[in-house]
Amino acid sequence: MTFGTLHKDYAMHSNRTKLIDIVVENHILTLSINNPPHNYLPGRFFTELDEGYRQMTGDDIHAVIITGTPKVFSKGADIREFMENQGVITEELIVYGNEVFNRIERLDKPVIAAISGACLGGGFELALCCNFRLCSERSLLGLPEVSIGVIPGLGGIQRLSRLTGQAKALELILLGDIFPAQKALSLNIVSRVFPKDNFMGHVNIFVKTLLSAKMDAIQSVISLIRQQWHVSEKEQILNSARQFLVLANKR
Repeated sequence: MTFGTLHKDYAMHSNRTKLIDIVVENHILTLSINNPPHNYLPGRFFTELDEGYRQMTGDDIHAVIITGTPKVFSKGADIREFMENQGVITEELIVYGNEVFNRIERLDKPVIAAISGACLGGGFELALCCNFRLCSERSLLGLPEVSIGVIPGLGGIQRLSRLTGQAKALELILLGDIFPAQKALSLNIVSRVFPKDNFMGHVNIFVKTLLSAKMDAIQSVISLIRQQWHVSEKEQILNSARQFLVLANKR
């Protein structure tokens, strides 16, 4: 089965309630996960997220916010469905989901996870794809998959390791720790912790402050930071110098 076929299969459910609400305002695209009460991520979520990604790439979009509801960002997969229906998560689905997450991670504009409440499993893995994770003080985060005999399958192991280092990521994942926002801040997993009151107001101020810089400079920094994953330090420095000259000569 190809990714295109998989996309069409899940798109057949379009007559059902949408799992993602999308709003664009002031060049900021906001995707809100809307599958109460737990904001679980069934297979068709990835199709909707892929459709959202296509909107993210528009030239008129300068930043993206991914969020949930005030009480839950997302608790990831529905464990009951997973345990009761063997084969509900197929190889094609998990590969497709990873590809969608990878596309979001490679986006050349700021992507912000605005986390209020529970952010667990696949929901946390989605947040880890983003450039910034902003939390309300009531948030809880974690990758508890080992507690049911599986592991994070959407890049969470690798992305968490980049942020915390291998030893701490190993500890958090193998113990299945669920930790509060302040601990996540101390571990360099999140960028800011805001009061729960008017949380999205604080998020919007953060994003608008980011966008006060020139868009080409923002994109250059994002691209150069990303190079650290696969380019030598010497080449990174040279690339930064070259990009500096390009931008300076535009002034």
